Amino acid sequence: MGPVPVLLDYLMRLAPGFALFAACLVLLPRRATGARIALYIGLLVLVRDAMTPAGLWHIGEGVRLGFHRDPAVLATLGLTSLAGVVFLVAVERDLRPLLVWRRASLPAGVAAGLATGAALALPLQALWGFPFAQLGAGLGFLAGLVLLAYLGNLLEEVLFRGYLQSWLTARVTPLRAALLGGLVFAACHSFLAITVTDAGWPILAFTLAEGVACGLLALRYGLVSATLAHGTAILLIAVPMA
Repeated sequence: MGPVPVLLDYLMRLAPGFALFAACLVLLPRRATGARIALYIGLLVLVRDAMTPAGLWHIGEGVRLGFHRDPAVLATLGLTSLAGVVFLVAVERDLRPLLVWRRASLPAGVAAGLATGAALALPLQALWGFPFAQLGAGLGFLAGLVLLAYLGNLLEEVLFRGYLQSWLTARVTPLRAALLGGLVFAACHSFLAITVTDAGWPILAFTLAEGVACGLLALRYGLVSATLAHGTAILLIAVPMA
C-alpha cells in the first residue's frame, strides 16, 4: 500500500475527534490559558495514539518502536508536525512568551541535548544487543525517520516543555515545574501503554525518564536542547516495522 492510502486512512480516523477539539478551542476564550494548553495536549494524545490502529507504528517488547517503512509517510508526519508548530506560534499569540527556545549557550545546549538523548536510548540498545536496525534499513527510511523524530517531537516539546512547563513555572518553583511536567508527560502515555497497546509499565518508565530529562534541559538550556534530546532518543530506539 502506498503512502497516500495509509495517510488518508489515518486522517479519516482522526477527523471526528480532531473536529471536536477544534470546536472547543474556537469557543474557549483566549484568556483561559491553562484550559487551552490542556486541550492542545489532549489533541496531541489523540493524534499520536491514533497512529497505532492506523498501522503507522508499533511498540514492541522493551520499548522498541517500530515505524512504517515508507519514507514518504514518515516525512509527511514530521512535516505536518512542523506545520502544527508554525500554526501554534502564529495563532496563539498570547502563548508565545511561554516558548523559550534558548537559554545560556546554544552550543552547550545542543551538546547537552544530543548527549542526553543518547544516554536515554543506549541502555535500551544495550538490552537489545545494540542492533541499531535503523542504520541498515536504507537511507530513505533513515531520512524519513530523522524528520519524524526531530520535527514530530518538536511539537511535543512545544506543548509540554514550552506551554505546560512555562505555565507551571509561574505557579510553582522552576524545578518543581520541570518535574511535574515530566510526570504529566508520562501520564499522557498511559492510554498508549495500557489500552492502545500492551507496552505496559516500560513505556511509562521510559517516558517519565525522558520527560524529566527534557524538562531539566528546557529549564537550563531551552526548547532547542530539549527537542534534540527527545528526537535523538526516539531516533536511536526506532526500527522499521516488520
